[in-house]
Amino acid sequence: MRLLSLCLCLGFLLPIGALAATLPPISQRGLKTSRAVLNATDDYNGRLLTFALSLEEFALAFYNSSLSQFSPGHFNSDGYAAHVRRGYERIQATTQAHVDYLTSELTSLGDLDALGSCDYGFPINSTRQFIDMSEAIHALAVSTYTGTLQHIHTSKYKRAFGSMLGLEARYATWISTTVKNQDLWNSPFESPLTLNDTWTVAGLYVTSCPPGTNPTEIFPQNLVDWPVLTIPHTVNPGDSISLSFNDTLHTVTPGKPLHAAFLVGSGAITAPLTTGINGYSVTVPQSLGGRGAVWVKVIQGGSLEITDSNMVAGPALMIMPSQDRTGNHVKTLDNTWSW
Repeated sequence: MRLLSLCLCLGFLLPIGALAATLPPISQRGLKTSRAVLNATDDYNGRLLTFALSLEEFALAFYNSSLSQFSPGHFNSDGYAAHVRRGYERIQATTQAHVDYLTSELTSLGDLDALGSCDYGFPINSTRQFIDMSEAIHALAVSTYTGTLQHIHTSKYKRAFGSMLGLEARYATWISTTVKNQDLWNSPFESPLTLNDTWTVAGLYVTSCPPGTNPTEIFPQNLVDWPVLTIPHTVNPGDSISLSFNDTLHTVTPGKPLHAAFLVGSGAITAPLTTGINGYSVTVPQSLGGRGAVWVKVIQGGSLEITDSNMVAGPALMIMPSQDRTGNHVKTLDNTWSW
């Protein structure tokens, strides 16, 4: 069992905020473990490898289930050229290779407790939904690997993670340009996600996991589930949008009001939340047009560095294209993910 641990299986049924209210801290859940005793370096590396393995298995489950559901004929009847499904088959094979590599490395470390598998459910009913979600999953993978590189101290694994990051970025670009016929995203850097961000997102798709493995023994330590941030299905630059979340992490503090943080490249644009009769709202910055994958978080304080200490909810994802490859403006539709 990996990132998508037994405790996160409930995430498929309950909002993250509800989980926080009903479950004790991960370290107190009393799950059994038979984890072998590893030295400190192997233990540290094993936890990060397990985290990456969970992400790759999540993506592999998505491709295995979706490509078995949609034949080449489905893609053809929906107007996609034959090379589109072939391209996804290659991504599927690459994802399997990543799973095999990470499994082999964990086995060589003697970290057998990290090996197992969970079941996942994906709300996919059409090739269009499949393509849109594939874009979101690769945006998640790119930002996850970008943020995780700083935690890797062993050169062998840093090279491997960097190599996988490059492929995830290549596939994300292929989906947005070749498959969706959009112009290149206008962003010079990738936006990093924290381990907690990815932990929160991926767990929402788990339907079941094998019992008996303690997540605190195999994953990076002190992982936290953030409250889910819900935004409208379609968002354009300049829109005033509603935000909803369980504000269990929000403490009213003078001088530190709530802000939405829009992650753009290596930085962020913040905008204050407005409180109204129907909850919170924020105006989406006009400058986000054409920036591609934009992660949205709610933080406390607008001028602070975005860290776990000022996190309130999220992340949600917005895909913000600018124009198609012929130069025409792209009409956005269902371009967000509240996960």
